[in-house]
Amino acid sequence: MGVLLSQRSELLSRHQILSLYLPSMVLALGSSMVAPVIPVYAKSFDVALSTAALVFVAYNMGALAATFPAGYLIDRIGRRPVLLSGPLLEALAALMTPFAGSFTLLLFWRFLSGAANQTWQQSRLAVIADTAHERERARQVQWMLGVARAGQLLGPAVGGLLSAAFGIAVPFLLHAGLMVLIVLPSFWLIQESAPDRQRSSTGATTPTPAGAGGWRPVLAYLFTFQMLTFLVIQFMATMCRGGQEHGSLNLYAVYAYGLGPAELGLLSTAAVAFGLPVPFLIGYLMDRFGRRAIITPGFTLYALALILMAFTGFLSSPVMVFLVSYVLVQATMGTTGGTMQVLGTDLAPRFARGRFFAIWRGIAQLGSALSPGIFALIADRVSPGVGFVYLAGCAMVVAIGVGAVLGNTLKQVEAREAEVKQEAEGEREATEGS
Repeated sequence: MGVLLSQRSELLSRHQILSLYLPSMVLALGSSMVAPVIPVYAKSFDVALSTAALVFVAYNMGALAATFPAGYLIDRIGRRPVLLSGPLLEALAALMTPFAGSFTLLLFWRFLSGAANQTWQQSRLAVIADTAHERERARQVQWMLGVARAGQLLGPAVGGLLSAAFGIAVPFLLHAGLMVLIVLPSFWLIQESAPDRQRSSTGATTPTPAGAGGWRPVLAYLFTFQMLTFLVIQFMATMCRGGQEHGSLNLYAVYAYGLGPAELGLLSTAAVAFGLPVPFLIGYLMDRFGRRAIITPGFTLYALALILMAFTGFLSSPVMVFLVSYVLVQATMGTTGGTMQVLGTDLAPRFARGRFFAIWRGIAQLGSALSPGIFALIADRVSPGVGFVYLAGCAMVVAIGVGAVLGNTLKQVEAREAEVKQEAEGEREATEGS
């Protein structure tokens, strides 16, 4: 496969644009086209709100189920084959979804779609962890999300209007076509970046630390106070975001305000446009001032926006109040997007990143899988307002945990990288001296 990835990747290199940013944008464009159609499609099976929420639970359960095998395979067979398989699986799921003859089959294809998306995301984060300098990592992750938001800008409106004009199947079929289109060039662009699979100019394989192939060192690393704290914070972060990221807010709009796919598409487009510049700014600020300085205020603002949304449920507010609250929730959620992924790639151990990702992303996806169902259950049994208060409480746990407990992870990573480089330099000098 030609030239290997550089250990210090350039943010705007041709390779980064073609292998990271452009695929991320097109993948998001395709998936966002079907986002406003999914709640209406679920409702067409004559199911209650709590049952309809299973389409998002199934998506998140698919992502959860994929985390462990994807993480293991990332270490076992390499980043490249795992990364390439994601869009192909998502194309299959999108192609079959509009032909689901039952709600059960719809859940199955949503499950596969979630697994495929997680496979791509997890392997792409592994490549970033392998290649990005610690003072560039946040920008790579955030810019990947930023261009994805650009892809989402027109997707919901296009999907909603296509569905209204030509039927529910059209956005799904177009989504499948985009997945195939974007993965074909990747067979030539994506190259292996796993440290133990790279070869030096002499042809020697880069050595890995003793015990790197097993689970024991990974588990020992995870059972430290800092990492246990991080995993709890990660779980709460996806608990507070999962319901909104994967459609609970749209379900609330459909059931409480009677909005259709066209209205949801335009609303989602407005929210994305409002928050479009945010990831690019957040990535720079996280690299410049550290992770904690951005994560704590970001999740605090998101919690406040959720409290505002809660009042639409408590007071049965007019639709205009809901629309303003919707945009604010989506915009403030944009300030938190990708921040935990940056933390995770910072903290991933070089000797077994795939196995670390299997556990870390599994915990993250567990929160995403549980969140829509818990929100829908609270909304059905108590009230939607209480459901939004619950999400706000989860967000505040993240803000307090990162701000008061986790510490300055960027400084810690820089110190660890300096030690690794010093040890490598010492080993090289010893080898040359002998």
